[in-house]
Amino acid sequence: MADQSNSNTSSGDQPGMENDQGMAQGNKPVAADDRSVRWSPEEWRAELLSLRQQIDRLDHGLVLMLANRFALTRRVGEIKARVGLDSFDPQREAEKIADIRELCGQHDVNPELVADILAQIMRETVRNHDKIRSNLQAKP
Repeated sequence: MADQSNSNTSSGDQPGMENDQGMAQGNKPVAADDRSVRWSPEEWRAELLSLRQQIDRLDHGLVLMLANRFALTRRVGEIKARVGLDSFDPQREAEKIADIRELCGQHDVNPELVADILAQIMRETVRNHDKIRSNLQAKP
């Protein structure tokens, strides 16, 4: 029977995060090509449910992180508008993309995917900064 305890985390662990062995918490150590392991339908269904719940928590966390990021960049946009700086800072953007690519390399994540996502987030940030500037200039 599948271990149902993986929805609970030990102290210091984050839901859906990997443990020191590089495995998601509570998951069976089965290689993708290991066909010798036999799971009953109840076991693999429970495992899929647990993994999907962890993914859902991470997806919700991503939304919250983006909301927090946009709150911070909103303040940056307000400062830039008040002191007359451009909304777009190509040097900052290039540095951010380079940092993210390096971080992706350290964690075996596709750097192109993450760089594309970050570039889209930064485009939205610049649009938000431009709106802030327009609103500030429209005020008497």
